[in-house]
Amino acid sequence: MIQYILESIAFQLLFLVVYDFYLKKETFFQWNRLYLLGTFVLSLILPWVKIEAFKQQVPQTFAPYPEYLWKLQNEAVVAQVQESSGWNITWQEGILYGGMLVAMVFFGLKIRQLYLLRKSGEKVTYPLFTQIVITNSNIAFSFLKSIFIGDKVLKMKHDTIIAHELVHIKQGHTYDLLFFEFMRVIGWFNPLVYVYQNRISELHEFIADAQVSKEHKTDHYEQLLAQVFQTEHISFINQFFTKSLIKKRIVMLQKSKSKKVWQLKYLLLVPMVLGMLLYTSCEIDKNTSDSQESTKSDELLIAEVKADIAENKLSANYLDTSGLALKYHNPEEIITKYDFFKYELLVHEILENSLRENENGELNNLVISLPSTKRYDDFVIKKEAYKIIDSNVKILIKEHRKDISYRDNYYHTNSTDNHVFKVNDITKLTTNELKDFEEMLSRLRNKTNDKQFMALVDSNYAFEIYTKVYTKALGVKYQSKLDKMDISFAEVDEVPIFPGCEDADDKRACFNKKIQKHISKHFNYPQAAQDANIEGRVNTMFMISSEGTIENIKMRGTDKLLENEVERIIKRLPQMTPGKQSGKAVNVPYSIPVQFKLQ
Repeated sequence: MIQYILESIAFQLLFLVVYDFYLKKETFFQWNRLYLLGTFVLSLILPWVKIEAFKQQVPQTFAPYPEYLWKLQNEAVVAQVQESSGWNITWQEGILYGGMLVAMVFFGLKIRQLYLLRKSGEKVTYPLFTQIVITNSNIAFSFLKSIFIGDKVLKMKHDTIIAHELVHIKQGHTYDLLFFEFMRVIGWFNPLVYVYQNRISELHEFIADAQVSKEHKTDHYEQLLAQVFQTEHISFINQFFTKSLIKKRIVMLQKSKSKKVWQLKYLLLVPMVLGMLLYTSCEIDKNTSDSQESTKSDELLIAEVKADIAENKLSANYLDTSGLALKYHNPEEIITKYDFFKYELLVHEILENSLRENENGELNNLVISLPSTKRYDDFVIKKEAYKIIDSNVKILIKEHRKDISYRDNYYHTNSTDNHVFKVNDITKLTTNELKDFEEMLSRLRNKTNDKQFMALVDSNYAFEIYTKVYTKALGVKYQSKLDKMDISFAEVDEVPIFPGCEDADDKRACFNKKIQKHISKHFNYPQAAQDANIEGRVNTMFMISSEGTIENIKMRGTDKLLENEVERIIKRLPQMTPGKQSGKAVNVPYSIPVQFKLQ
């Protein structure tokens, strides 16, 4: 909604700028009236319009979440259509509705002011209008089909004034002003509504002056130049005597009629509206990664990275000094495809140099492979899979100086192998399973033979556990962790703290409960989805950043309407205390499904 409001105001500002600079001084008064009314209505409609031919895919600035994280979800929050049990509004909505209420009160006071004038005046009915004479007054204005005129004005030549106000009545100028008055109630926070109403009111006077001056030009000038009379400060009436408009009206009366060729100025609307439609029709491509190199072929990317290495004269030391080796070997961090290719090509160069310098034949059987998209995809899968493993298993593996690598479902076909360790759930081992697993690790010892491995499997995953091997030819030192990592909610040492959970014994359970309560509290089943009988499940994932803010919201659902509603709810989550890993604040991805269900 905020985006809609901002877009509408931006469009109104652009329309008004064009009006003030190019159209306001022309004598095409009826065209200008149509322009002001039409552009205001357009500014309210255009943000909702999506033209298929104009649609563009705008890359998302956030990278997609790893696939495995979508599977680590909490129990779905069931959101059903139900009657509201009472008021439930935020402070922002309170300000909005409060402002509308105040604006409505002011509107009511203006209506009351007119009512009292009408009640106290003497009414004289004519075929085209009702004249209401106000005692001891010199006011003159029209409202709907009534002309309010002071008895002091009647003593003067008032035929011109009556003719002027009749133009307002015949052309329905009051309805224009009432339209903007209602827009002021609804959009009281929008200053441009007041500007639009001021411009249309000014234009009404020009229209009436132009019409009356054809027959009563001299008298009309005398009435305008005579003096400034008493006025009523009501924004939706057409009053004859308005001090701020007298000079403008005289200038406009003396102005020569604009040439018809200048009506071509209104064609400016065409490119303006097309540009606005192009803007509103753009949509984010949620399937596009922020790493553009992923769309390039392997050969082109290799050539680009090699050129980068040569231009910057990068060597083996770069892997250490830049931290690239640390990121590459850190099982809990996924690097971009470009960095992956850079690391692999630098290692490839180092190994080639080692082969050339090798004299004793130790590396003769070494196979050197160039980086590829498939290898990068495998690299990402292994990193993602590592995150789901029971944290106790990770600790044991590190204590026994072992490495672990994802191996798809290969070991499921070798269930008789005594090196295969089966568990019910890799994400959480039982106490007995952990004990047996540690005993099996001890039996492996520190052997580097390829056959000395063990496999950790469950019904969904298989991992190979083996002895760490470091190649001295690389000349690179590795650290164990980065300062900042993305740790899933299920693995993080200290989960983010939802406001109100600070003193909870189980902060993880409290967090889950608060999230579910937040979704239920702010849920509003989209009316359009109800009308179309749309229901289904929306999986949502978002990041609780190391600063405690909500970022990178992603959705997977059955319909865009439902996804938009879930996104709206998640965006209203409060600031949180960030999660911590080893005492340091980290980014924590969190996923939860929302089930939309019609009663």
